[in-house]
Amino acid sequence: SVLLGIFQGSPGCIPWGIINTYLNDYLSSDRGLSVEGATLVITVFGVGNFVGTFFGGIGCSYLYRHGPQYPAILSSCAAIAGCFPLWGLVNFSIDSNMNEDNNGNDNKDPKNYVMLGLISSLAGVLSAMTTKTL
Repeated sequence: SVLLGIFQGSPGCIPWGIINTYLNDYLSSDRGLSVEGATLVITVFGVGNFVGTFFGGIGCSYLYRHGPQYPAILSSCAAIAGCFPLWGLVNFSIDSNMNEDNNGNDNKDPKNYVMLGLISSLAGVLSAMTTKTL
C-alpha cells in the first residue's frame, strides 16, 4: 500500500516541479518579463510553497482528528483551486510598463509586480497543500 501511495502521488508532483524549473525561463523569454522580475516571481512562489506546506500540514493534522477523509478533501480542493492562480500567472498580461523603455529608463509600475506576486504566492500556497496527505 505504501508503493501504491508513492506511485499515485508521483505523477501529481511532476507538474509542480516543472513549474518551479521552467517558469522563470518562460516569464523572461516568452512573456517579456525581465530576468530579475521573473526571478522575483519564482521567489515569491517559493515563499508561498513554504507557507502552504506549513499551514497545509497544520490544516491536515487538524482535519484528520475530525475524520480521516477530511485531509484528502482539503488536498484535492487545494489542487483544483491551485490551477486557477497558476493559469493567471502564466497568462498575466505583461505590458511595457514592467520593463525598461527604449531609452533604458526604469519605467516599472509596482502595481503589476504586486499583482504578479499575489498570484504567484497564492499558486504556491495552494500547490504545496496537496502534498500533506501522503
